[in-house]
Amino acid sequence: MSDNSNNNSSSSSSTGQLRQDHVTVRRIRDIAQRCSDRLYAGAHVPLEDIKIISVVIEEFVDAFHHGKEEKAYFPANEYKSAQHAEEIRKFLIEHEFSRRVARMMLRSLEDWKKSRAGGGEDGREPVARFLKTYAIYVTDHTTKEERFFDMAEKEIGAGEDAELLRHYERCRRDVGGDARIQELFRLIEYLEERDWMQ
Repeated sequence: MSDNSNNNSSSSSSTGQLRQDHVTVRRIRDIAQRCSDRLYAGAHVPLEDIKIISVVIEEFVDAFHHGKEEKAYFPANEYKSAQHAEEIRKFLIEHEFSRRVARMMLRSLEDWKKSRAGGGEDGREPVARFLKTYAIYVTDHTTKEERFFDMAEKEIGAGEDAELLRHYERCRRDVGGDARIQELFRLIEYLEERDWMQ
């Protein structure tokens, strides 16, 4: 179930690459939702696996995907109309919301680890709540962004598209290059194959 081609295709348009990223982001959403459901049901999910979810969110979704949008795609489109500018403003607010949710989930996970090590209370509820919140956010946010992509891509010329793709390559290098992106895909596949995901 590998998605490894999603960002390597040089023939893909800048908008097409963001749509392909969303396929992967929704896989991460499904993992977060399943983990939340299992935690709420009182089932065991290894804390190390939840940490991996956090890493994938931080590196793939936030640094790589949101990085492409925030550093390249949005700046290239926001000046084109007042409607574009307003939509982009909302997306940036939502990106910041997702970062805060991810940070609160990670903080809750660390608190749970400390509590467990000290024989304290089970800290699963806040972790489950933030994972669920993140999953809901992804569904809503990617749907709205894809409507924006439908509008924006009609106004992107070939030269602008090529420039955006060059910016995306810089974003790829910023997160560790192809090797790190491939490792993130392997981590997603690892999580999808875990017993608690079945």
